[in-house]
Formats: sequence, structure tokens, C-alpha cells
Amino acid sequence: MLNKIVSRRTLLAGAALWLMGTSSTMAQSDKVLDVYIFNYSDQTLLDVSVNQVRMGSPGPYPYSGRRNKVGARFNDGPQTVTWRVAGTGGQESGPIVRSSNTPTMGEIPSDARNLSIHIYPDFTVEFNFSRRVPVLSKRGEAIDADYRRRKAAQSGAS
Repeated sequence: MLNKIVSRRTLLAGAALWLMGTSSTMAQSDKVLDVYIFNYSDQTLLDVSVNQVRMGSPGPYPYSGRRNKVGARFNDGPQTVTWRVAGTGGQESGPIVRSSNTPTMGEIPSDARNLSIHIYPDFTVEFNFSRRVPVLSKRGEAIDADYRRRKAAQSGAS
């Protein structure tokens, strides 16, 4: 009888330790971040979602990068990013678009407060983490420089 009681206690203690270890591992991989979406295309994107969690609807470039979601929960690993492209007047126009790559969170930095989701015209997506309000990505800076050159050329031709 005493052996059964000790075995049960040992089993329960082991199960409790396993559960605590599992929950602490899960808590370490989950991170709550504010999300900014940078849309580098010339069309409004509707219902940008990461793993089926809606993040927001950024306007066309250069009217993107505004805060779209506060306090979104993420975990490391591959992420599925989808959206719809707005038609005339901001109405949904087509089917759900899925990013042409599968971005991954990797290891989320412990001091990260923000996640910037960069969506490029070729349907690729890049994630960047920051402690402060995010800025354009390296690739986004090149797109921005091209946009400014074209805009300057148009205003100079007028």
C-alpha cells in the first residue's frame, strides 16, 4: 500500500514538473508585439493576416507603415501571410493572395516590441523586429529611392 502511494506521488510530481516545463517552453516561444505593415505596392492591401490572424489593411506606397495591430501574439517558426488586393474604391477585388515565400520569425529578440511586416510588389514578405517604431527595410529604402526619383522626374516634366 505504501509503495502505491509513493508511486502515485512520484507520478503526480513528475507530471507536474513536465507540465511546468512544457508551459514555460511555450511561454518562451510566444511573444506579444505591435505590428506595422509596410506595403510597397501601388495598391491597397486588405485583411493582411499572419497564420489566419488579421493584422490590418495598409494603403498603397507611400501611405503604408501605419500601426495596424496592437498586441498580436506570435511564436517562432514559419508563418503563412495572406491578403486581398483592393479594387477601385477600396472594394475587395480578387481572391486571397498568399506570399510567394514562407517567412519565418526565427528567434524573436527578447527586447523586441514591434514587428514590421514588409510586403513587396513581387508578393514576397519580410519580417523585421525592433525596439522602437520600425522604419523601411533595406529593400524598402531602394523602392523608396526609386519612387522619389520618379516623382521628381514627373514634377520636373510638368
